[in-house]
Amino acid sequence: MKKLNDLLKIGVSGLMGSGKSEALKFFKKKLIPTYDLDIESKKLLKINSRVYFKVIKKFGVGILNKNKTINKRKLRELIFNNSTARIQLNNIVHPEVLKRVVMISKKESKKKKTLIVFEGALISKETEIGKFLNKIIFIHTPEKILAKRISKRDGLNFKDALKLLKMQNNLKNNRKSADIVVLNDESIKNLHKQLNLVLDKLAY
Repeated sequence: MKKLNDLLKIGVSGLMGSGKSEALKFFKKKLIPTYDLDIESKKLLKINSRVYFKVIKKFGVGILNKNKTINKRKLRELIFNNSTARIQLNNIVHPEVLKRVVMISKKESKKKKTLIVFEGALISKETEIGKFLNKIIFIHTPEKILAKRISKRDGLNFKDALKLLKMQNNLKNNRKSADIVVLNDESIKNLHKQLNLVLDKLAY
């Protein structure tokens, strides 16, 4: 299942504020097919989809907006405060995201592409998506720098940003199993420099 006409499938992971999106932009500028798995997940939750009905059945109509669409903020708050609910949601969404990753990979392989990049905080060797990918890059940033970035980005005070990061403690272990770790504690220019070195190591 790993090989699709020699298409090298890369995953980019990391905590919020680490620079995953910036890394994805870097690869996109190199004309490499890139996909944000958060966006792909949101597509699965569109009104009247199969996943949409499964999520409502599990969590109730209280997570809906007046126009019957799923309120992403309410759903996010629900799973942040309840680890059981988070696992239940992941069990619904993750298999469908994997199907999209496989479908997208097949599509890009038919176009004779040699490299594809998927970005997602939950990408790890422990997940089926991570097992499908060939290499995983973990973007690492020290916690204090992450908190400063999140505070600035989301308009939060430093303590609230740290609390938000604590909710992602389980993702820190993904660094240990990643194939490549990129340190992003300086400028975007330095991040790009490291990503260029990563590309040099990858045969594409």
